[in-house]
Amino acid sequence: MKKETEVAILGMVQMFIQSDISEAPLTPEILGEALNKVLALNSIWDAEADRDQLLAILETRFSIWIGTAAELIDYEGHVPWLAARKLDLQWDYWNRYRILSQKQIADASLDELDNVTDRILSHLEDPTREGSWDRRGLVVGHVQSGKTANYAGLITKAVDSGYKIIIVLAGLHNSLRSQTQIRLEEAFLGYESNPPGESRGLRPTGVGLINPNPLLRPDSITNRSERGDFNKAVAGNFSINPGGRPLLFVVKKHPSVLKNIIEWVEWASNGTDADTGRKFVLGVPLLIIDDEADNASVDTKGQVFDEFGQPDGEHDPSTINSRIRTLLMLFEQRAYVGYTATP
Repeated sequence: MKKETEVAILGMVQMFIQSDISEAPLTPEILGEALNKVLALNSIWDAEADRDQLLAILETRFSIWIGTAAELIDYEGHVPWLAARKLDLQWDYWNRYRILSQKQIADASLDELDNVTDRILSHLEDPTREGSWDRRGLVVGHVQSGKTANYAGLITKAVDSGYKIIIVLAGLHNSLRSQTQIRLEEAFLGYESNPPGESRGLRPTGVGLINPNPLLRPDSITNRSERGDFNKAVAGNFSINPGGRPLLFVVKKHPSVLKNIIEWVEWASNGTDADTGRKFVLGVPLLIIDDEADNASVDTKGQVFDEFGQPDGEHDPSTINSRIRTLLMLFEQRAYVGYTATP
């Protein structure tokens, strides 16, 4: 069978299925019935089609398997908060992301995404909690299991609940960073972030077409071009200070880029440690999302512990790991969530 014919058959089957208003879950039997209806429309298709192969393709496209998420949690220093605040929050960013995702994700998967991102958010700290706090965790999922959709959902909920700065560490290459920026423009920003010198008309995209409310318009210093990584010179031309509108950075895990962000945050800091003179940011909750956290973020120098199990205070971590640590410690209130398929 020609590829064009196969594509036509599969397209018609999908139209049949999507036009069916029944809420019954799709099964191989239902897919087989829809395929039979399409093949019956054309005697040549019916005679030449490899029905088993077509059905296998359809099952791959429509099958949904949702595993049960397991958790390993350290509650030390953590104050439970989400259950008490959930009904009082508006969830504006999450709601428009959920509507956008309805076009891309099956209802059962979207419900589970809602549930899992709630659980992850609940293990972070309440962004309205005063004083210094630090929460860190790791999300492990299969390859191509929707990790980007997961952290996009987590970002929207984190901002809805009060996190002000989101830094996404998006791989080692310009192309991947640019792709991630575009995904988050659609899922969170709601507008296309153009490079300096191009039109800055904030053309709506993704969630911005669902709810264009200008109050739901986070800032982003990074942009969608392959050269759109964080740049201090560009940042200096923005009237942005931490703590105003939600602020998104999508950056490579590169030593010089992280160094630039650290220096910019130090410049924008509003607090100083009385004992050490170290600058840091007060009252502006930070969330770092580390995509592919197994890649470059790990301290490869090998930590040394004493006979009591305490880490060596003089340990010198690898460069990227060290700069991620430094960036976290520049904020009084901070959370880190790594994502990986290969922990």
